[in-house]
Amino acid sequence: MLPLASSVLQPFTTAHFVLAIDGLASVNFSKCSGLAGEVAVEEYQEGGENRFTHRFPSRASFPNLVLTQGAGPLQELWDWFAEFSVTGLVAPRDGTVVLMSTVEGALVPVRVWAFTRGWPVKLTGPDLDAQASAVAVEAIEIAHHGLVLKKVR
Repeated sequence: MLPLASSVLQPFTTAHFVLAIDGLASVNFSKCSGLAGEVAVEEYQEGGENRFTHRFPSRASFPNLVLTQGAGPLQELWDWFAEFSVTGLVAPRDGTVVLMSTVEGALVPVRVWAFTRGWPVKLTGPDLDAQASAVAVEAIEIAHHGLVLKKVR
């Protein structure tokens, strides 16, 4: 027997998400990539064992987070990026990417990815064209030391 339509779980939409970084204002973004992780595999060929190669987990790695938004009045991400060029140091910060979705008529957090010791490695300002009436878009790329999916209540 097929389940009733009301009991089928629907996937979340990706229309609303927020970047929150310790000590900085939370910012809405229109795109986010890099919510991923990978464990490298190390292979060992045992002498006398010709049927297979042993495979062992090695190091975990995580791509940079790349977030894109319409340029707005907040300058905190630019200031965080500028720390390195001014002082030669940048303060790593923990943060989260929070996916918001409508549940029972309310916009609530449904997924939270937390990263540790992140710092901005690239900041791209908008392309300016006086003959186009497009949204001014900027992007930030954040390197970090790990990503975990946190439980949402």
